[in-house]
Amino acid sequence: MRFKTYKLLSLSILFFFMYGIACTDLTEDTPDAQTSLETEEEFIAALGEAYTILGGSWGANVGLYPLTLVSTDEMVVPQRGADWFDGGVWIQTHRHTTPVDHGPTAGTWNFLFSGVNATSRLILQFETLVEAGQLEPQMAEDFIGEMRVLRGFYYFWLLDTFGNVPIIDDFAAVEGNPPNNPDFQAGRTELFNFIESEVLASIDGLSDDPRRSYGRMHQDAARFLLGKLYLNSEVWTGTPRWSDAVTQFDAIINSGNYDLEADYFANFAVQNSGASETIFAIPYDEVFLPGFNLAKMTLHYNHQDTWNFEQQPWNGYATLAEFYRSFEEDDVRRGDGQTSGLLVGPQFDLAGNPLIDTDIGPDHHLDIQVDIPSLIMTGDLAQPSREKGARFAKFEYEIGASPDMNNDFPVFRYADVLLSKAEALWRQNPGDAEALMLVNQIRNRAGVAEFGQLTPEKLIAERGRELYIEMWRRQDLIRFDGVEGGETRFNDPWWEKDTSPSHRNVFPIPQDQIDANPNLNQNPGY
Repeated sequence: MRFKTYKLLSLSILFFFMYGIACTDLTEDTPDAQTSLETEEEFIAALGEAYTILGGSWGANVGLYPLTLVSTDEMVVPQRGADWFDGGVWIQTHRHTTPVDHGPTAGTWNFLFSGVNATSRLILQFETLVEAGQLEPQMAEDFIGEMRVLRGFYYFWLLDTFGNVPIIDDFAAVEGNPPNNPDFQAGRTELFNFIESEVLASIDGLSDDPRRSYGRMHQDAARFLLGKLYLNSEVWTGTPRWSDAVTQFDAIINSGNYDLEADYFANFAVQNSGASETIFAIPYDEVFLPGFNLAKMTLHYNHQDTWNFEQQPWNGYATLAEFYRSFEEDDVRRGDGQTSGLLVGPQFDLAGNPLIDTDIGPDHHLDIQVDIPSLIMTGDLAQPSREKGARFAKFEYEIGASPDMNNDFPVFRYADVLLSKAEALWRQNPGDAEALMLVNQIRNRAGVAEFGQLTPEKLIAERGRELYIEMWRRQDLIRFDGVEGGETRFNDPWWEKDTSPSHRNVFPIPQDQIDANPNLNQNPGY
């Protein structure tokens, strides 16, 4: 597979960090704990903690990944008999009724601020060693810049999910209970400006070789981050920045570093480190960077026999019927219903024999249904509910795999660059010919007919079909709020969800954080 050596390089860096480089043990938070950093390899190993944090809450159980997906119309975790009620947290997430003591929300806050704190601590450590004459300033400068951009990435998601949070640009300030802005909108705009300034100040010092910097921040990844920032600027600051978004996405397109894969699913294969669309990925690995357990979270219990998994899946994540039906029948992204895309219909084991769910009936052939009759499934529905809701198999599942998958997660992907540029052009001119051409590139790869024109409904639906379970749907739905002709938006009612107030476009600051830091102001409406 192309560029596989760079995944091995990134994993070796993570291994070096996790298993014993004494001079860069960052579990101690005193900046003078590092005695020296003399080579590029030692610098890269020192960055390990800031990147390994990404694996912790991305593709698993509680935290950023499920919080941003289950709160949209593309994913739900229905209660299946006695399974998956989990204190009601996923029902609350889906219905936009998350309280201030909501577990996944608290997990997301902790996950993202652990990234902020790790990057801030590394920046301080590098700066302290430079001041002490133990580091060459020029060598340290670029790595400090890389940490500033990665910190901007963690803050990007804090801006999206919480809106108004403390800005920590000095690790020493962490212990002082830093406040957020008492004015929500002013605080959100301040954070937007901080991220932008940090990335712009650091981008030129980043690597211009995305393959050699696989799994790390580089110039194209920084441009993607800026492009997404500008794409959402009107929502987050009140000021549109569409042309600025186009500038950043154009730079990525014109770099010549990326192409659309001929096979959509090549982006999500077990060995996908060479995918030509990947701009920035989390290089998951069952040994060195575990945590991506989508198979376990979404597949039916009996699917263990389809892939001979080491452990039984948990029968959780499913998609809504309306989202499934948004795909045209010949759309390759919907998959074959059995082993790729969205799983529906009769299911079979690895040898082609019917999967028998004896908990439904002694001879019941498992048949995954598109429709989910009720979010809270009790009584007579307790057993049949086991097979309701199309399951996700967009990422390839490995025969004989452990719960921790080896597929890299493409956080930034080239197809999204094309769709995002198209949207930014369309926002400025709904009849823009290039915008239509870019969207039709995506549709051509999917094997469906080209659009003759773009509308809000077509744009947001196409983004959903192309980017499902890649964590962009919530942001997209919010961005299309108030756009005449748009399809489903974040606050609109959908299956098992009533109309939600606009303050639910951000999550509450966890109550335990406010209790620990009285300088924090709760988000409006909570």
